[in-house]
Amino acid sequence: MVSLAKPAPTRKEDLPLHDDVRWLAGALGRVIRRLEGDEAFTIVERLRVATRGRRHGDADAPTLDDLLKLIDGLSVADCAMAARAFTLFFLLINTAEQTHRVRRRNAYLGHGVTDPQPASARWTMRQLRNLGASADAIEKAMLALDIRPVLTAHPTESTRRTLLGLQARVADDLLARETAPPDEVRLVEQSLEGEVELLWLTSEVRQDRPSVLDEVSSALWYLETRLLEADAYVHATLALAFEDEFARSADTFRLAVPLRFGTWVGGDRDGNPYVTPEITIATARRASHVILGRYRDSLEDLTRRLSLSSSVAPPLDALVQSLDGDQKLLPLIWKKNRKRNADEPLRLKLSFMSARIEATRRLVASRDAGRPRKEPAAYPDVEAFQEDLQLVRKSLLRAGAEQACRTTIDPLYAAVRAHGFHGFMMDVRDHADVHTAAVAEILAPKDGEVDGDKLRAALLSRKPALGRGRKISDATRQVVDTMAAVRTIQDEAGEDAACTYIVSMTRSADDLLKVMLLAREVGLMNLTAAKPVSRIDVVPLFETVDDLERAPEVMRALFNDPVYSRQLEARGRKQEVMIGYSDSGKDAGMIASSWGLYRAQESLAQVFDDAGVELRLFHGRGGSVGRGGGSPVYRALAALPPGTTKGRIKITEQGEIISQQFGLVPVAERTLEVTVAGTLLHEFTDWRKKVGVKEVEDFREVMDRVSARSRDVYHGLVYDNEALFQLFRMATPIDELANARFGSRPAYRPGAKAGIEGIRAIPWGFGWTQIRLMLTGWLGVGTALGEEVSTRTGLRRMQRMAESWPFMDDLLGKAEMVCAKTDVEIARAYVRHLGGDLKLLESLIREYQRAVDALLLIRGHRQLLDDAPVLQSAIALRNPYVDPLSILQISLLRRKRTGVAKNDREREAIDDALATTLSGIAQGLRNTG
Repeated sequence: MVSLAKPAPTRKEDLPLHDDVRWLAGALGRVIRRLEGDEAFTIVERLRVATRGRRHGDADAPTLDDLLKLIDGLSVADCAMAARAFTLFFLLINTAEQTHRVRRRNAYLGHGVTDPQPASARWTMRQLRNLGASADAIEKAMLALDIRPVLTAHPTESTRRTLLGLQARVADDLLARETAPPDEVRLVEQSLEGEVELLWLTSEVRQDRPSVLDEVSSALWYLETRLLEADAYVHATLALAFEDEFARSADTFRLAVPLRFGTWVGGDRDGNPYVTPEITIATARRASHVILGRYRDSLEDLTRRLSLSSSVAPPLDALVQSLDGDQKLLPLIWKKNRKRNADEPLRLKLSFMSARIEATRRLVASRDAGRPRKEPAAYPDVEAFQEDLQLVRKSLLRAGAEQACRTTIDPLYAAVRAHGFHGFMMDVRDHADVHTAAVAEILAPKDGEVDGDKLRAALLSRKPALGRGRKISDATRQVVDTMAAVRTIQDEAGEDAACTYIVSMTRSADDLLKVMLLAREVGLMNLTAAKPVSRIDVVPLFETVDDLERAPEVMRALFNDPVYSRQLEARGRKQEVMIGYSDSGKDAGMIASSWGLYRAQESLAQVFDDAGVELRLFHGRGGSVGRGGGSPVYRALAALPPGTTKGRIKITEQGEIISQQFGLVPVAERTLEVTVAGTLLHEFTDWRKKVGVKEVEDFREVMDRVSARSRDVYHGLVYDNEALFQLFRMATPIDELANARFGSRPAYRPGAKAGIEGIRAIPWGFGWTQIRLMLTGWLGVGTALGEEVSTRTGLRRMQRMAESWPFMDDLLGKAEMVCAKTDVEIARAYVRHLGGDLKLLESLIREYQRAVDALLLIRGHRQLLDDAPVLQSAIALRNPYVDPLSILQISLLRRKRTGVAKNDREREAIDDALATTLSGIAQGLRNTG
């Protein structure tokens, strides 16, 4: 087993974090003793001391087998209690770490002018200036920013909305405890201990599988309480930093739209039968209701603040005239405010606007309730609201209140431009095979044969392919109704509310044309008009490594297709392409997937440049290394191929990563700040300029070789031999994940066999993570890197690649991190006690050891993560408390599989306890969702 070195002495600035963790651990212990009794406390404490002693190498520490024997002697109820204790401890540790991020950020902000935090707005402006970028070029790049984090729901998301709010309160109390006067510290600690009590009394795992609308509710919580506020902060600080560093106005940027937020929750139908057209419409309406509520609150605040007197600042004629129309729409508001606001027409206008937004909100709510009502005062569309906001802006500027305009109305106006009446920009997604079946039934009901010529002819026909009253299968009706739902959403909340349709497993140009036909059938597209019309972007998703290699060819075929050219014309010659990290990682392993994605991005950018089409890449990366994640945001952006973003990027935010990145407002601000910084700097940096052309070619040849070798090893074990999947089924809790109540999406694709081909990429990675083997992050890496560094020349070349190429630095960083989190002794315990091929496991461990040896050689480290002491320390802190959860899981799985439960109630109790261990291990290891 490769162990981490004992962490370096705690840095002075990290002492408050360790103090928080100790205090929270003590509080949890006191709560357990008080609510569950001394016996329960003793069980938890005995496990804690034993696993900690084992990790620290104590002479009298028990072995894993000893610990398993101890746990086997516990009742299921005691196992469940212990699992809860360690799971909730991780939730508290995670909260403490997020709180410490806030603390460290505040420390930087305290001396930000002289020593700004890396990747902050001011730091970014200084970096750009040091790179020689002009103010004009930077401003142009800022105005071109179009960044869209996209929240998705997946089976590994295990943080309930209820707990998100509780974590936020704990974080607030931890910060208050640090700065409170001595007399108040005890009051804060009483509040904290009260929250820990509530945490213990709240189920950390849902009692039933969440519905899609439950997931929608969680996503909207982030939008309403985190994302909108963080967006406003990042927008304002970037403008201010530009002004301070370059001594010129950023007022134009203040009204720009650098950030918008997307969602797949409620729109992702691929493999999720619970996402119906009705659910998709309900999702959009609820997002609209949330954003309208934010606007109403902002208007009410402005009404209180903007008290301009007409006797001091004469109003605009247009403003006075608009009040006449408002009076007719809202006579009660006029009656209530006309005397009070007789000398304050701007305040009266804002009262009318607030009432109109509230009327719009009631209209949305009535539609969602299935009882639409007439609301004459409601705004017909967001443009009408923007016109009123412009009147307010002009009134302030006419009065000379420029600074007041910047700080009051401009943030709201920019928010409305970004988020409209929709809040989230919802993507709709489904599998290419679903569209193929639907189009075949529509165009060729007799034989199901639809060739390219028939498809293109139908798209250019003025006659609908699906006549009124024609009977079609339920499956095809669902596909058509989904497209009709998109039109309904657009009609109600504006085109941006749902203007992207993603085609999973795109293999050919026809896969996109079939979706276009479906869109045409419901009135979203008309390519036969003199000037073609389209209200929807059709986006290919290239997922496997082979599909990524074919992606440039598919896009080139589309650009040369006369029919698709009309779609491009209608959409302003802009095209989005999504690249899938999860499925390519499952398909080929981490190195081959990463290199395939890198090359595909380069090739796509070239194809688009040649065709004069604007490219937006959508990065479908997950939280784990095996699914493209695992990197700090800034490093991941720096690792993208030069010239492929141009300020435009979409990135999925999935699983546990959502709560990590956006759980607290300051953390959400930091996440978005770093994302903007990385995207901006990517425009002005190119690593190739610092190395020779020949060396770049050498680097690429090495990557071709390493990628091919790693893929051979990965494919040989994962796809060419059933033994590994059998080990996976026997040793991991994959069946329990499929039954756990984390998300609404099934772990297997519909109709697929329970094999490597049928399981989704997400549970494939999650299962290996649960047993601490983390196989998807290093399988194939050991052999490929080991062979490459077996000579002194090869080692030096690989070290040079890591030093000068951000992509290679990121690739090695991810591999090192995942190897550091791997625990082969724990994994061996799973296989020994639950079944599986031990010889196969030992061969996997040898591959893991090769990966570790190669990484240490390349990095020049004695131990993994020697250059990342904070992460090294965090893993060392967490491992002793993940261990009891792993041993509890082994014991519970063995009880379940050997049938010791006598009835349904006992079986359900075991399943509930297992669900807690799943959640706890996910919380403990992080970035595994």
